[in-house]
Amino acid sequence: MKKITSYITHYSVLLLMLLPAVSVAQDEPAAPVKKEFVRNTFEYGIVINNPTIEAPRKKSLDFVIQHRFGKIKDEKDLFGLYASANIRMGLGYGITDRLSIGVGATKRNMTYDFEAKYAILRQTKGSGCPVSVTYLGSISKSSTANDNFLNSDGEYKPAYKYTYFHELMIARKITSKLSLQVAGTYSHFNIIDSIYQQHDFIGASMVGRYKFSPQSSIIVDFDYLVNAPDVDDAIKAKPNLSIGYEVSTGSHQFQIFFSTADAILEHDNVVFNTNDFTKREFLIGFNISRNWGF
Repeated sequence: MKKITSYITHYSVLLLMLLPAVSVAQDEPAAPVKKEFVRNTFEYGIVINNPTIEAPRKKSLDFVIQHRFGKIKDEKDLFGLYASANIRMGLGYGITDRLSIGVGATKRNMTYDFEAKYAILRQTKGSGCPVSVTYLGSISKSSTANDNFLNSDGEYKPAYKYTYFHELMIARKITSKLSLQVAGTYSHFNIIDSIYQQHDFIGASMVGRYKFSPQSSIIVDFDYLVNAPDVDDAIKAKPNLSIGYEVSTGSHQFQIFFSTADAILEHDNVVFNTNDFTKREFLIGFNISRNWGF
């Protein structure tokens, strides 16, 4: 009996010694699963005429040249290549991996612009967030003569030269080859021709990319003005349609395309484009970009 009692006492003490360790092991939380974000939904922050969810990463600088030749007509101006052209040069800088800023200058109406992008949500691999959501806001100012910005009373104010643009983009990298993006846009003009009878415009856009080789892709974009004013058809906004070819080497991107839009800045393309793709009113354009990391 004493032997049995000794065994019970011995194992009871051993069990009491092990209980704290077992308790700690049970209470210790599991290591959190680190989110892995989807990268390179698009190769660059612009696809033809539209911004994308992509932006310069933290401490990196982007430089872009956007060029639009004249509308393709006939050999008199070499099918638009020698016609009056429009061009924009811009710089973008990544402050954080979510926030970037940019500046640019566009030849038409000699317009200067400032923009900011913020990644609200980022698509994750596996379970998690199925899409990326990015907001873009920009302000632009024309530097042409003040006489071009008079109100109905013939008065000029510096604020009349400013235009504001907002866009909310939702994108998904569906496969390693296919990426799609849809967006809603809002444009506000402080002053506009009286025939439009409104200052605020709502638009929608779509961007797509199909990557058929490690460096090459087919790209498309489309813009539509939702609340188009009831004006003469000659000046009524027409939907923008573009299709092109993109080559990317990581730090360099080159896009060449056919497009109906010729204004480059988003609010001008959505509201004032008069080229009709159903009548084959296209022009040739290209974008060149370069990225540096610091």
